[in-house]
Amino acid sequence: MLLELRIENLLLIERAELRFGGGLNAITGETGAGKTVLAHSLDLLLGGRARPQIVRPGAGEAWVEGVFSLPEGLLDEPALAEIAARLPAGADEVALGRRIGASGRTSAFIAGRSAAAADLTALGSRLVSFFGQHEHRRLALGSAQLEILDGSAGSEHLAVRGRYRSAHRRAAAIEHELAELRERQGSRERDLDLLRFELAEIDEASPDAERVAEMHAEREQLRHAEALRAAAGGASIALSGDADSDAGAIALLAGGGSALDGVEGIDPELDALAERLRAASVELSDLAGELRGLAEHVEAEPGRLEGLDERLAALERLRRKH
Repeated sequence: MLLELRIENLLLIERAELRFGGGLNAITGETGAGKTVLAHSLDLLLGGRARPQIVRPGAGEAWVEGVFSLPEGLLDEPALAEIAARLPAGADEVALGRRIGASGRTSAFIAGRSAAAADLTALGSRLVSFFGQHEHRRLALGSAQLEILDGSAGSEHLAVRGRYRSAHRRAAAIEHELAELRERQGSRERDLDLLRFELAEIDEASPDAERVAEMHAEREQLRHAEALRAAAGGASIALSGDADSDAGAIALLAGGGSALDGVEGIDPELDALAERLRAASVELSDLAGELRGLAEHVEAEPGRLEGLDERLAALERLRRKH
């Protein structure tokens, strides 16, 4: 049964909304123009073709929507299985819609979701018996012809058809469940593939806290290699001196030691200080040698810094990701 009909920008009608009650509903008018538009709007809801220039002048599109009550058991028909799957379980009403653009392009909707015009025909023909002048449109549909043929075959045939419908519903439900299981299996395989990839990624990176700390320290040394070389070289020169500078700290200590050697053995306290001076000179000589060696060997393997940057960046991406 047709419960509501809404029309916007269709031919002469800018906007109209009709609600129908039970029993007979009569629509009258002085001319047939408005009633013809109503009839054509119903034809559109049944999947009919839109007439040329059907959109009201000045409007961008026309819209027709009808709300119908669903007879009990209608959606159990095998031919409507795909449509029934789009509707909420236990639905007792359904809205059919049709949008017509000014260019003539149309769009069909069932329960607010996009559908084909053939879907409107399949469902709408079971909701509306459309009689026009000199025609019975429903009789032109193969589904209606089959319904009449089945109805004339007797109760035994109808019982067989009922069992077939029940079996078809069960088969459709099993196929739907099987498709869901296959989808879940595919999703599980995709998840496993992702986990395998991520584990391989982690294994390849081999993150180890101690090693990561070492790489950070090495990277800092490489980033400041020139500064470290200059500092070590400068300190070595300060201790040892060079041809272009004054005597270094070691030479000065040696001079101090020579000055104390002349009075050795006279004052025990002074002798102790002289010994400390000689020990400091030895220590500074060792220190100067180590600094000189460090300055000479502070150099980076080509590409080492870039390699460390890439490795540490990859580890940081993994840390944020996981």
